[in-house]
Amino acid sequence: MNSIVAAIPAAILGWAFGWLSAWATDRLQPPEEAKAIRGRSPLVRDPLVQSSLAVIWAAIPFVVSGDVVRWLEAGVLSVPLVQIAVTDLRTRYVYTVVALVGLGVGLLLGWHYHGVAWYWSVIGGLGGAVAFLALYGIGRLVYRGGEPMARGDITIASMVGAGAAACAAQALVWGVLFSGVLALGFLVVRRSRHVYMPYGPGLCLGGLAALVLC
Repeated sequence: MNSIVAAIPAAILGWAFGWLSAWATDRLQPPEEAKAIRGRSPLVRDPLVQSSLAVIWAAIPFVVSGDVVRWLEAGVLSVPLVQIAVTDLRTRYVYTVVALVGLGVGLLLGWHYHGVAWYWSVIGGLGGAVAFLALYGIGRLVYRGGEPMARGDITIASMVGAGAAACAAQALVWGVLFSGVLALGFLVVRRSRHVYMPYGPGLCLGGLAALVLC
């Protein structure tokens, strides 16, 4: 299928998946947080999530090789990554249910998308969880009981690893690098060293990069 022709229905599908993801996430959000999101019309539930997914889905036919099935797998894998990144940036909170759904999607599709055996998604998921659990423990020791990262970031790392399968190590390294760039941006914008370290969004960007680069 021609990539230009495929991009239009792909963008519509991305918008629809974004609406469904935002609707499901709304069920978990406190009312005051849900009301703060501009949208809430029949077609616009969360404009940031939906527009991001529309752009990503439209770009997939141009940047992902393969057939329509592989394009659909890339699109579905991108949904929880975008939803969690946006929610984390907006609320500084990771909804465990959403991350676990993303983990399930990664275990189901990640290995097939990357063309490896099914157990690579299991290894990637376990590896991500273990690596960030270790970082979490080391951080607590260094900060004397403080939490340098949220415990939800461990679940995100597991989700990213499962979706990246055999590319889990690359995805997590990219995620850490993206987190550093985002943190630097926050430092510059807010002009303070005491800012929120956005591990979650950075990790999700690493997961998205793995869909294209690995």
